[in-house]
Amino acid sequence: MNDSNQNTALETLNSLTSDIVQGKFLPREKLHIKTLSERYQVGMNPLREVLSQLIDKDLVICDNKKGFFVSDISIDDLTDIYQAIAKIEVLCVEMAIQKGDEYWEANVLATSHRLKKSGVSTRIGADKWQSRHLAFHGALVSGCMSPRLFQIRHSLYEKSTRYRNLWLKENVNKSSRNGVNQKEHVELTNLALDRDIDGATRLVEQHMLKPIELIKRSLS
Repeated sequence: MNDSNQNTALETLNSLTSDIVQGKFLPREKLHIKTLSERYQVGMNPLREVLSQLIDKDLVICDNKKGFFVSDISIDDLTDIYQAIAKIEVLCVEMAIQKGDEYWEANVLATSHRLKKSGVSTRIGADKWQSRHLAFHGALVSGCMSPRLFQIRHSLYEKSTRYRNLWLKENVNKSSRNGVNQKEHVELTNLALDRDIDGATRLVEQHMLKPIELIKRSLS
């Protein structure tokens, strides 16, 4: 494959991934090769390679007789994803506190401040709040400096974002902006800057598991 085709395939991979994660394609929806080819202006062979990569990312499944479909969602999968995120986050935060320098501290403090301000502002929408929320947690783990852990974390966050957009967005955003979660963000910041590994890792694990509680309550 030449450079031009590689660039086209990469752009298509990013675009289709984003569209699935954002809920533009629904769970179990059939992905028609011809329709996708027209939509993303890419040849059918590069498109098949893209779909194969999305199978590896658990966003697409393939039935040899029926073709490609968007992966389904389930409470069991949701639970598994968030439990995995919590464990990875604990490890990353522990390493970040051990390794983080003053630039890491400054970034954690700055993103925490922006998140706190957005939580009390009625002018900031849910999407912008979510962006600042992710930025804060990204800053918190950034001192860990492990590309492999970041790669695993990114993959899990991508899957959790799909659930939030398809199923949890309203409930998670409302709950995450309330006083309890705001206090948790402030406490996480203080524990991290105080280099309290036990306190920070214990709290971040509880914090990352909250969406599981929310979805179970919403279905009860």
